[in-house]
Amino acid sequence: MTASKGATGARPSASAGIAGLTKVLGRSLLRPELSALGGCIVAFVVFTVATPLFISQDTFVPATSLAAQYGIVAVGVTLLMIGGQFDLSVGAIVGLTGWSMYFFGQELGLPPEITILLALAFGTALGFINGFIVVRTGLASFIVTLATQMVYRGLLTMQTAGMPIVIRFPTQYSQLLSGTELGGYRMSLLWFLVATLIATWFLLRTQTGNWVFSIGQNPQAARNLGVPVERTTLLLFCISGFTSALAGVILATQYASIDAGRGAGWELYAIAITVIGGTLLTGGYGSVVGTVFGAVFYAIVQGGLILMGIQGYWVDTLFGAVLIGAVLVNRLIVTRVMTAPETAIAESGGAAGESLPPPSPGAEVAS
Repeated sequence: MTASKGATGARPSASAGIAGLTKVLGRSLLRPELSALGGCIVAFVVFTVATPLFISQDTFVPATSLAAQYGIVAVGVTLLMIGGQFDLSVGAIVGLTGWSMYFFGQELGLPPEITILLALAFGTALGFINGFIVVRTGLASFIVTLATQMVYRGLLTMQTAGMPIVIRFPTQYSQLLSGTELGGYRMSLLWFLVATLIATWFLLRTQTGNWVFSIGQNPQAARNLGVPVERTTLLLFCISGFTSALAGVILATQYASIDAGRGAGWELYAIAITVIGGTLLTGGYGSVVGTVFGAVFYAIVQGGLILMGIQGYWVDTLFGAVLIGAVLVNRLIVTRVMTAPETAIAESGGAAGESLPPPSPGAEVAS
């Protein structure tokens, strides 16, 4: 009789434990970066099995360099997209900032430290121009930055006359920015990680980060709650310009040259990497960490397919297919998190009446 009572008494406890585990797993599935992490793991396993050469430093060095180059730009794009905006001029800013390294360093003869700082400020100013136009005119950022992308690219072509320009920069500074000082890996990987940490801290640990999520979800509601929407939006465009400028400076020192095509198409890769990383096209939901996984995924796919002897155009083909899948996943997230929270709670094991956590940490406006 006693044993029977003990067994009966254990059932609620076991049931509660299973329900708790189910709820934790269900909520984990709503993390924006989880799908990108899963994609990285699957791609890594597939290419490791397909070609033994994949597991080597000769593969990882160019792959991490590529991920860092695109990823640095995508970090700024991610913050901007979480805030509900787009920037199609980031690729042109990358190229034009590289030209500014030549202008400040060789045309004006400024010291290397001043040249780097001015180049970064120049790229940030280009981002500021984008944000100023968007905020002042109320035009869609997609249209504004499409126009400024054409302007910036035209200026770059005019300044380079369509020909490559050699950039002579002191070796010690080139090594610090883009050299192979990390055990054979490029320094751009370090700057990518630094940018990721700062951007993550900004989103999750500052009041402005809370504002970014709120503006992306509903700018008018955020404005009614006292959030400085215009000022925050302008800041996001400046950040996007800065990260693009950082990538431009790194590329200029890595390749010691600049040309009219530098950064062409990068805006599309940055947006694709951001979306694969779990950021919604509609804004208000996303993760910088997910963007890191998105950049790593692209680098893994490119390196793996090349090692397998597959033509390079299949990289974009596969990446495009994955992008469609990521958009579908994002759409599911919108349905589960934004429009049907009670259903999401029930499916994840939550109790009736329990509130769903915000779409991403820091998504609520700080009181």
